[in-house]
Amino acid sequence: MFTAESVSDNVSASAPVGQTLVAVRDVTKRYGHLIAVESLDLNLCAGEVFGLVGANGGGKTTTLRILAGILKPDRGSGHVLGLDLAHERNEIRKHIGYMSQRLSLYSDLTVHQNLRFRADVYGVQNPGVTVANAIREFELEPFAQARARQLSGGWARRLQLAAALIHSPRLIFLDEPTAGLDAASRHEVWRRIDRMAAQGAGVIVSSHDLAEAERCSRAALLSEGRVVAAGTPDEIARDAPAVAFLLSGADARALQESIDRTAGVIASYPQGAGLRIVADSEAEAALNSLASTHNLNLSRAAMRLEDAVLAFSKQS
Repeated sequence: MFTAESVSDNVSASAPVGQTLVAVRDVTKRYGHLIAVESLDLNLCAGEVFGLVGANGGGKTTTLRILAGILKPDRGSGHVLGLDLAHERNEIRKHIGYMSQRLSLYSDLTVHQNLRFRADVYGVQNPGVTVANAIREFELEPFAQARARQLSGGWARRLQLAAALIHSPRLIFLDEPTAGLDAASRHEVWRRIDRMAAQGAGVIVSSHDLAEAERCSRAALLSEGRVVAAGTPDEIARDAPAVAFLLSGADARALQESIDRTAGVIASYPQGAGLRIVADSEAEAALNSLASTHNLNLSRAAMRLEDAVLAFSKQS
């Protein structure tokens, strides 16, 4: 729905794929002795979907709020859409699309009124046409006159995304955009994310869902405010300090407690009828011995992003 004219040539709604939209270095934010984000380096280009991955409290939301100009970093420098991260935060906020994890809708206003209010706040030209286009684009016509509080979780999320994009930003920050949604609604959100990137937007998505993180072009794994791994999902999985194994055979899952007590095992979890194991490479001999004793088969498996997160989390 990137149709509205931008308010500034410097932050126009269209950008060549590959153009740098975000470039920050050494960004740090503390709350007293608590480290929210520490020494963050991040680059994002037009056409990319970048994932911030990690457990709750890892620093994902704080990172988004800093990049969106909502929070001022204690240390660090860089630019967002060519605007200075430290000194032009008010200007940054005008030109990005930000969808918070919590619903940021006016519950007593209708769908149409919520979108019209957001369009007016951003000074969108031809707001009536823009709102009508957004309602059609996000298939909100049946609910246009319904109050936001009457919407189900999936439709409320869809309205929130439409509101975040009403001014056609080319840089979009989405904080847990599919939290609480069913599979069909999650797919719909990601279909739109992929479409936005294909149209030249840069998108940063915060998520603790590792299956969703694997859909990102690149990702950073955050733990206690620090980046412990970064790259494409395949690169993060490949570079993890661990090996994945699959234990298969009758009653393989019954051995989980014994597996977890084996020296060097980081984690194990069911996979089909078998057991998937993430462990240090030195644990392979002990695992083979255990498998042989119980007439089971142990084989190496390709590392997944979930396996890598478990390994890096232990290391950090």
